[in-house]
Amino acid sequence: MKHTENLLSRHLKNDADIRYPDFGAMWDQIGQDQERCPELHVLENKAYVPQHFKWKKTAFIGTAAVILMATPVYAAVHYNWGDLLNHRSGIQNAMQKELGQKLNQSVTVKGVTLTLDTAFSDDNRTVILYTLDPGKYKGDTVRFPSIGLRDESGKLIEGRYYHVPDQTDGKFKGYFETEWTPSGKEANVDFTVGGIQILVPEEKEITLDLSQQQSQVFNINKDGLGKLVVSTFNEKGNKMMLSTSLTFDQAEVRDYAFPYLKIYDQKGQTLEGNAPSINGKPGEHGEYISEQYYNLEKLKQQAASYVLAYSKEESKMDQSLDIGIRLDKTEMLSGTSKRVLNIPLDQQSDEVIVKEAIITPTQIRVTLAHDEPFLQLPYLRYTLDVNGAQLDGGVWLSEDSKHEAELRFEVSAGLEINPDTPMTLYAQHKVNYFEGEFEPVTLSAISEKPQYLDSNLGGSIIHWTYYRKDGDLYVERYSDDLRFGGINQTYTIQKGKRSYGTPAKTQFAGDGNLGIDRYNDYTSDTATIYPWMYSTEEPEREVAVQLENKN
Repeated sequence: MKHTENLLSRHLKNDADIRYPDFGAMWDQIGQDQERCPELHVLENKAYVPQHFKWKKTAFIGTAAVILMATPVYAAVHYNWGDLLNHRSGIQNAMQKELGQKLNQSVTVKGVTLTLDTAFSDDNRTVILYTLDPGKYKGDTVRFPSIGLRDESGKLIEGRYYHVPDQTDGKFKGYFETEWTPSGKEANVDFTVGGIQILVPEEKEITLDLSQQQSQVFNINKDGLGKLVVSTFNEKGNKMMLSTSLTFDQAEVRDYAFPYLKIYDQKGQTLEGNAPSINGKPGEHGEYISEQYYNLEKLKQQAASYVLAYSKEESKMDQSLDIGIRLDKTEMLSGTSKRVLNIPLDQQSDEVIVKEAIITPTQIRVTLAHDEPFLQLPYLRYTLDVNGAQLDGGVWLSEDSKHEAELRFEVSAGLEINPDTPMTLYAQHKVNYFEGEFEPVTLSAISEKPQYLDSNLGGSIIHWTYYRKDGDLYVERYSDDLRFGGINQTYTIQKGKRSYGTPAKTQFAGDGNLGIDRYNDYTSDTATIYPWMYSTEEPEREVAVQLENKN
């Protein structure tokens, strides 16, 4: 069941609203919606803010589904949705106030029954609660190859979903969520699920040697998986990073395999990492890259076996399940209001403006505007005080503008908000970013043996470690200065042009300043390395903005 919970969580953008590495401006914002790009996820309920990287975009394979018409029928199904909506308190709030639109519509295809229970549509989002009876397609993990709403013009409106098995009847209960909302009070749409896929956990044992400095290669060649490459990196504080790179023999397997390295101790128990793992970072040639962190001494003492754990397809039904519904957000609009603000987030700078707030019975969205496209916001954490109630928010890139970002706050169950309710936005932990022409460092006597040197950047001492591994040059850097946020990336100058190193370790603001870059097929024994951008941090810095309507 633990595997199932971990797998299902990857379909959900949870209440922390996790952010992802900003490779190429979020691959044009594709990382904003995890279900449109489930390959990339962070395994912990923690909101990270990434630093900018120069990266190549990666194409993702979609899944086509055959659409067969089916006639909806009506059903009366009553479920306790509380456990499903732990991370969607705003929907619980609307349910308590009986603001949801009852649907009670079902469709059955090949013995699989999809039932739509309740819809919640307001000026911020549309959420639909559903149940799924998989019929003969039994399994503890069910995946939808595609899901969405189809409008009257035939356009597919994408979204994300999350469901869990109901222990009492073998069915699944879940919710679908999308940013789309009817432009008017009502809209006719088709709710469509592109079939179902049953996944089961699988493992492939590998003979990993932690003492090996060079990368280790394992040919999986099973269930659509190809070659696995494992690299080890020893970090300060007795910490080890295990970096894995996996290719796929079948491209579609990438959509659902969710592979990761699993380590067992002598008792057959799984060894847990000592930091969040990063899974699904795209490689330069489409590889599925993961980073996992462990205590080195614990691994040496307790690790007994290593396996590549993943999900494989057990069975599937390709026919779609479609239900026509008429969404009506009339009731939800009774608790909806908008505040026009246009206030600087920080009085010391007008770089970011708090533009407006849209308040609905389920969610509060605060829009931040900035002149620079895809601006990295200057603060890491955001809290909204609503008449004494504290709401934690996550940062989302705007789908409509590269000059805006959104702070989203789930409304607490039972919280009453009217147009005059006092609201204060708090931003904490400031990060300052610096770009420019910085002094380079010269790396000499490059070999497989690690070399060390120190430099000064922005008043902080930077410790550099460099070495050749698998024919590539690796450049590590960190500072003991806790206020130094890190060098996000480095580059060399080749024939008058910048050549950026590939990040071998994902860096997040507020999570230490160690970084590692890789320069492929580097044969010279010297290198001149330039910092591209660096940051400093002020963890104690906080600003407060009163969200009072300026109309």
